Amino acid sequence: MPISTERVTAALSAANLLVDVRGTLPEHVASVEDDSRRVGKDGCFIAVRGHEHDGHEFLGRAQDAGACMAVVENAKLTSLSSIVVRDGRRAAAIVASVAFDWPVRELRLTGVTGTNGKTTTVHMLRHILDDGRRRAASIGTVGVLVGSEGRVLEDLGLTTPGPVALQRLLRALVDAGVGHVAMEVSSHALHQRRVEGIEFEAAVFTNLSRDHLDYHRTMEEYLASKARLIEYLAPHGTVIVNADDPAWRALLTDRRKVGFSTRVSSAEVNAQNIEYSPTGSRWKLAIEGEGHPVKLPLIGDFNVSNALAAAAAAYALGVRPEVIARRFASLPQVPGRLEVVHEQPIVLRDYAHTPDALERALQAVRPFTRGRLIVVFGAGGDRDRGKRPEMGAIAERLGDIAIVTSDNPRTEDPERILDDIEAGMTGRNRERIVERRAAIARALALAEPDDVVVLAGKGHETYQIRGTEKLPFDEKLIVSELARVRA
Repeated sequence: MPISTERVTAALSAANLLVDVRGTLPEHVASVEDDSRRVGKDGCFIAVRGHEHDGHEFLGRAQDAGACMAVVENAKLTSLSSIVVRDGRRAAAIVASVAFDWPVRELRLTGVTGTNGKTTTVHMLRHILDDGRRRAASIGTVGVLVGSEGRVLEDLGLTTPGPVALQRLLRALVDAGVGHVAMEVSSHALHQRRVEGIEFEAAVFTNLSRDHLDYHRTMEEYLASKARLIEYLAPHGTVIVNADDPAWRALLTDRRKVGFSTRVSSAEVNAQNIEYSPTGSRWKLAIEGEGHPVKLPLIGDFNVSNALAAAAAAYALGVRPEVIARRFASLPQVPGRLEVVHEQPIVLRDYAHTPDALERALQAVRPFTRGRLIVVFGAGGDRDRGKRPEMGAIAERLGDIAIVTSDNPRTEDPERILDDIEAGMTGRNRERIVERRAAIARALALAEPDDVVVLAGKGHETYQIRGTEKLPFDEKLIVSELARVRA
């Protein structure tokens, strides 16, 4: 569908982003893109200054590919007719919103941020909000999923897509009959303003612990990036805060705030009389004093907290408490989050790749481990080195056997990564096997029927990044293959 350049310039002017127009703009363009590789004939290329690359460097490539105009911050860098703007990234969101006819106006959006719990929380919200009248979807680390059944619409490759890709995706969801979207919003996305043009009805803050300090440098900067989610909250929106995490006390907002807690009974949304079992938990969901019984089929105390976050957001969106409680009982498994991939011995795969997440996962499994707890884990290459010894110490302390191996080494020497991890380990209950498949094979060879094996770090991922290559590596399939050989 042709896109009116007059509408584009009007929207940019209304957003106070328009600086100038250079040359004669076409009346319409065929498409808008912020990736020069996707530009086609009569398209518009938006030059965005990114964290690693500046889109202005690719103006020539976009022109060669057929672009007939550009949106730029510096018009001197192209001979294309151009709209000159103050901020290319913010402009990209506005231009894309016009191009895809403002899909956010037809959706009710919830944004979820925090170090851990984002994926599970949006998974729960998608299930609760998918009521049979209008579909609900989730966007995040495991891709774009639609409906309670979690039909995969798209595999993103990023927790939060860029502004043009996001608007294109939201339009596709609207066209598919989706009315609610629960969306993970990473600290990178917030810092890089990838969610410009979005307005959330609820902003959820799960927890905050050490992660991504290779990018944010300090915990203060990391927190500040997370806190930006409030900037994208609708005027009538609600801030949903984990009252059990003191980090969020620094959030400053005059918006309606709802706290959730597993420990503080005065929180607006809380869990009472929690009973844990090997298959999940039972408890009472209390919302502003009204209690409803919940049967949650996901193990661990952190999943109760995630459920409360989802419940608080759903309640803020107008779902009745009794409906929320009832929907939890039919909640499907979250891919790669303490997911059972083999029985006897039980083998679980989990995405835990931070000290806090690893500790929570192992603590959740320990009460139901009749034999030994065997942990296979590593740490990502080209990422925060400081968390590696912390993870080693946690695995050694909470596991009976800790097998240190590769995660996604990327361009870093895998042996050096393992050295960093082992710097935090002092005991003898560990083994070091750099090749991850061999480490999994070793864990299965060691495991007795009553033991539990936790494969931590990769979760739902079906690849391993070595160097700059993504190589096939699906732990669910690998465990199945190894178990057949073992049998």
